[in-house]
Amino acid sequence: MPADPLDQEFISDASRIQGKIERIAREEGRVSALMRKEVLPEGIGFNFSTVIVKRSNGTGGGWQAVSTPDGSGNNCVPTPTVVANAQTQLTYSAAQTRIDSVDVCFSDLRAAYNATEQIAAMRENFIGNVVDTWENRDKAMFFEKAGHKIVFNGSLSETTAGTTMPATRATSTINQGLLDRLYIRITQDGGGKEPYAKRQGAAIIPAIMSMEANERLTNGATDIQDNFRWAESGKGAEGATLLQSWNIDRTYRGFMHVIDNKMPRFDFVNGAWVERPFYISQATTLGDEAIVNPAYESAEFEDLYLWHPDVVCRQVPTPKGSFGSGTSAKTVSFNGDVVWLNIANKETNPYNDIGFYSARLYAAYKPKKPQYGYVVRFKRCPNVVTTSCPAY
Repeated sequence: MPADPLDQEFISDASRIQGKIERIAREEGRVSALMRKEVLPEGIGFNFSTVIVKRSNGTGGGWQAVSTPDGSGNNCVPTPTVVANAQTQLTYSAAQTRIDSVDVCFSDLRAAYNATEQIAAMRENFIGNVVDTWENRDKAMFFEKAGHKIVFNGSLSETTAGTTMPATRATSTINQGLLDRLYIRITQDGGGKEPYAKRQGAAIIPAIMSMEANERLTNGATDIQDNFRWAESGKGAEGATLLQSWNIDRTYRGFMHVIDNKMPRFDFVNGAWVERPFYISQATTLGDEAIVNPAYESAEFEDLYLWHPDVVCRQVPTPKGSFGSGTSAKTVSFNGDVVWLNIANKETNPYNDIGFYSARLYAAYKPKKPQYGYVVRFKRCPNVVTTSCPAY
């Protein structure tokens, strides 16, 4: 298939354009950075299973009084308490995707305005799409594998053995009271034994949330504000939390607040959850640009993740360039590394001057300890509260 004419992909009216090529940045999430990565084993197909060894209690036996020896060894073999195994087998499978840029024809590239900068911006945007693809997938898999999916209402409606959120509305905004309760649940269940971090021997649980949710938590009560204000005052004024960037991660009451401004948002429509994507497309001078979705900005509900590193891990296969017996192939990473491909073809690319960027993503998400993962869906208050101006 021949390349699209380049003047449909790049601005080329150099007689009217001047200055540098300006770029619009993409907001990045935080989940992919926290997700543990492993190598996907070879030679066992693409559908997998894993065994989770659960806690179990002993049965029978118990404490027995020591009696007077009668010569029969009556104190030598007490009735045992038997601890049987408790195991669960979980299944998971691999999935893949491929991302390509538009074709770039070198012969026509000479007509493009400041072609080097336009190509650099194109590659940067392409990489941003790869990063977003991993981030969206990692978030979807953490949500799917998390053992607790809670809608924040009066009854704390919860799914504990499924992949979907309860089909009922949230009625409360996020507050510290709920996080305190869930912290107790997590630590009682053993989630504090191997946490993401510890402080003074206590587990620190990452709470991944939007800046808006963080603001609601930290500004929700005077005592919380004071705790943040003086939490790190011992470091000196330059290290005090009050003077640090608002977007910095911070710890409060056992939680590390990790700011992610692309947390999933939803509306509840006709008894079902409808996710509002972060970006939508809008026509521009050439092609469609990605803009922040107005429906995302006004969505009524948002998710918060209580993260544990062992809930799920991303497994990616190792690239192979040969399977022996004289075979060979181009070694391509499955992690989404961006490569430039220029594929010769007698009909469509005889001179090797048409190429494109490409990335291949392949992964399986292995569940390990799903019970330590929590997703909380809560009600937002997106409307701005106004303050009346004084009379003059």
